[in-house]
Amino acid sequence: MSGVLKAVSGNRLKEMYRVLKHILPGLVVWLFSNASLFAQKTTDNSKKPALIRIKQAESLSYDEFKTNARILRGNVICEHEGALLYCDTAYIYEKENRMQASGHILITQGDSIRVTADRLLYDGKNKMATLQNNVKCVEKDMVLTTPSMYFDLGRSVASYYSGGTIVNQKNTLTSQHGHYYSASKEACFNLDVKLTNPDYTMNSDTLKYRISNKTVYFLGPSIILAKSDYIYCENGWYDTNKEISRFSKNAVLVTSQQKLRGDSLVYDRLNKTGKAFQNVTMIDTAEKSILFGDLAEYREKSHEAWVSGKAIYARILEKDTLFLAAERLYQKDLDSVNNLVLAYRHVRLLHSQIQAKADSAAYTTTDSLLHFFYAPVLWSKFAQASAKSMNATVGKKSVLGFRLEGQALLLQQVDSMRTDKYNQLSGKTITGVLSQDTIRKVTVNGNVEVLYFPKNNNKYMGLNNTNCNEAVLWFKNNEVERVSLKPRTAGSLKPLKEIDVPNARLKGFNWQYNNRPKTKADLHELH
Repeated sequence: MSGVLKAVSGNRLKEMYRVLKHILPGLVVWLFSNASLFAQKTTDNSKKPALIRIKQAESLSYDEFKTNARILRGNVICEHEGALLYCDTAYIYEKENRMQASGHILITQGDSIRVTADRLLYDGKNKMATLQNNVKCVEKDMVLTTPSMYFDLGRSVASYYSGGTIVNQKNTLTSQHGHYYSASKEACFNLDVKLTNPDYTMNSDTLKYRISNKTVYFLGPSIILAKSDYIYCENGWYDTNKEISRFSKNAVLVTSQQKLRGDSLVYDRLNKTGKAFQNVTMIDTAEKSILFGDLAEYREKSHEAWVSGKAIYARILEKDTLFLAAERLYQKDLDSVNNLVLAYRHVRLLHSQIQAKADSAAYTTTDSLLHFFYAPVLWSKFAQASAKSMNATVGKKSVLGFRLEGQALLLQQVDSMRTDKYNQLSGKTITGVLSQDTIRKVTVNGNVEVLYFPKNNNKYMGLNNTNCNEAVLWFKNNEVERVSLKPRTAGSLKPLKEIDVPNARLKGFNWQYNNRPKTKADLHELH
């Protein structure tokens, strides 16, 4: 009987040993991991950081003299304030509340963010993890890779300073320094920042990327380069999903033919439309023309542009620049060479040879004609022209001439010392030729009436009054050099002493020479 009992007891001991052999490592791990809980219960309620807890390991050892750390190996799982830390091997230093781990590092926090690496240093006091080698941070459709990273588990912020890449669907962002904020789903980058998309690339000094709506915010000098255009700015945002953007601070949009600049720009890449606000400049590189204003809209597909708010169209000629101002300007490229410009309300023209005003105007480079409508007035050196409508011929180098139609009237001040003495021409049409900044030849047709002061030996002889069907006058040094009349007639010449000079006027006489624009500032000041 005693032998049987001994055999039974021996079997029980073996079974107990076998059971303990399997559960003892887990029991020891549990005791070590919960020792911190027992310790915390015996202390006061001061706000000390929670200790790193051990949840799982295949083996645990402790060498107080060599490492003063708990050494965990095999499928290690630790937990710290809601974050789980997985690895192959871990050294936990309880007094310092820190952890050193290696092999298949994985950090999870919440349901979305996952961080992997080869090596980990974790400080439980400030919840800061330092990860190295093959570091990857994944959250939904965002993947961040970098050689090394600092992960603040308390604020859910991942930072890198040795280069990194973020991939978010079609967008790939690279930079030397970067910070990813999991709570707000935002990433900030600086130093050699580059965003690559199938349709364009962005290069910047500093930018922020909001992953939730795929919007980029520029916080420094930035360039967006596409196949047919590029944009420069130093502040603004770009919605990469809707492809709508707004830029400010030295913002410039450059297309194949246009350069649009303003204090701020709005650009719709899908529809190829752009808007500029305040201090707007739009340069047509092909046509050598510039649009200025406070507000501009450009439609690349239809090659159209609108400018308003002190709008000015400037055409660069070889010898000078022609300025056309209005409340609103419209420009359309007719082809690769020619364009159309329409000006509305309070039109003013400024050029060294001529100046003008009208209610509206139209200019086409196809025929080089600049048309003025509704009570137009044109000025040249000491001369003024008016009619129901008029046009000017603009050459490559300068303004070549003008044509007046309907109640055409040309006035020329002949004596700068006496402002009341004028040569005067009226007719149905008047055509003038310009050369060297002054009128050289004038042809008048239909119901012609001429009043002019002929000279002999540099002295005015009197006032000649002539009526005919056609008159041609040549000018030299701002004086009538010779006159040709059809049918030929001498007209009537009255001596100066018999003339009431201030009242020697043709019908419609209205001298407005002082109202002509003399500088760019006058283009919107004079009405």
